[in-house]
Amino acid sequence: MTIPTPGSTTSPSQPSSPPSAPAVPRWMWIVLMLLTGCITGGAAALLSHAAGNNVPTALLTGGGAFAGTVLLLLAIAHYIGGKE
Repeated sequence: MTIPTPGSTTSPSQPSSPPSAPAVPRWMWIVLMLLTGCITGGAAALLSHAAGNNVPTALLTGGGAFAGTVLLLLAIAHYIGGKE
């Protein structure tokens, strides 16, 4: 309980309700982003190997696709979740 100070015009505050929790927890979104990155990276690596590249080059291609996908999805999530 707060004691109002002299001269204050605010009424005693009511207990504020806690902010509503998001419908889907953040960790589930991150798992979905990582899974999407793995699928994209794996597909890029397989396509690169099928095109005639050697295995190390195909893995580097897949790793680049994975990193690009995850970074793009994280940037989109940050943009959507940002406060205006």
